[in-house]
Amino acid sequence: MVSNEILGEDLAQKFLIPHLEQTERVFRSALRELDSNAECRITPAADLCFPHDVVRLAGGFATGCLVEWQCSVPVIPIDTTVNVDTSSVFWLSGDTADLWSTTQFDELRELLEGSSSYEWNFHKGNHFIASVLRSSDGQPGIVIHSNEKEFKYQYNGLMPVPGNWYMDDIVVHRSEGRYIRLLVGPKATLFSQIALDLEAFNVNRHRFLATMLTEGRAEIRSEYHKQHYYMPSPNSVAIGCYLCEPGEVVPVFSRPGADIHLFECREGGQNRIDLLNGGKSLIVPHGWGKTLDSEVSIRLGEKAVSVNGMDFEVAPKVTLGVHPNLIVRKFSSDPSNPDSIYARMSHHTPGTVVNSLRQVSSYSKAGFMRHDRAVAG
Repeated sequence: MVSNEILGEDLAQKFLIPHLEQTERVFRSALRELDSNAECRITPAADLCFPHDVVRLAGGFATGCLVEWQCSVPVIPIDTTVNVDTSSVFWLSGDTADLWSTTQFDELRELLEGSSSYEWNFHKGNHFIASVLRSSDGQPGIVIHSNEKEFKYQYNGLMPVPGNWYMDDIVVHRSEGRYIRLLVGPKATLFSQIALDLEAFNVNRHRFLATMLTEGRAEIRSEYHKQHYYMPSPNSVAIGCYLCEPGEVVPVFSRPGADIHLFECREGGQNRIDLLNGGKSLIVPHGWGKTLDSEVSIRLGEKAVSVNGMDFEVAPKVTLGVHPNLIVRKFSSDPSNPDSIYARMSHHTPGTVVNSLRQVSSYSKAGFMRHDRAVAG
């Protein structure tokens, strides 16, 4: 665990780094009740930030970190709130900027929700479609960021919901005034197997949506997919971060209307780790992340969490995203600017921006937006 805030004076990381250090100790204590030689580690990415999910924060975790463990007994720390989030880029044969509006997205959502098993989820959290973007050399494309909502809160889903298929097998460990919830035994093995299967499912989910978006408008010439929330192994969870090889290029998301950058990872930073279960990796952020715009005052409990005086029930679907002080971090969109995320994290996560993707329009919880000009409706 790093001992200081990666991005400098960041109010979220000032709270979250000690928070994860304590979670690591509590997690290790719980594992060693099952296996005296068990070990664990939580490694933050440069964008370590507050999650929207109250259950995740109360259970000891955050967004922008890698959770690893070694134990002779199959185990899943369920408050990592495992799901599969994928970053997808589709390069197109032509520019579709003037072919989309609020009406077209509303009609597509109505069609998918009314006539298919697809569950629309671009109106929640940080999920979005950059429906048109242009690269530095003018190439048009689409970026999609979402998860497999079809396997989240349902009985067969992976999120910790009372009464689902695995909650009767949960073991709760308490120490240091905190708790950690573990799924232990054969269902933990099944859990990790389902999570692995959902990686391909979510990629195809994005392919399906991209096909619907571009049909009759342009051809998909090439595509790229990278998981940033998933289980890299049965004994690890990447929560909102990429695991990369040196030289790999990944998209780093920003905020509505700001450039999305393709970032080439390099060796030589604090983000290089020797994985507990073998191998090496670079931990790379998938976006700018969220922080608080005022000093942090948080009280954690098993029933409720208080953030700067605002109380939240610890329950599925309760979100910190409504907190008025929780904001997307502000960085310069110019990668060469000292106030860009790339400059701020260079000591920790070195690399080079190899392409800038300008958002022309987007669809998210804010609805459909044109960023190159004002469009009504």
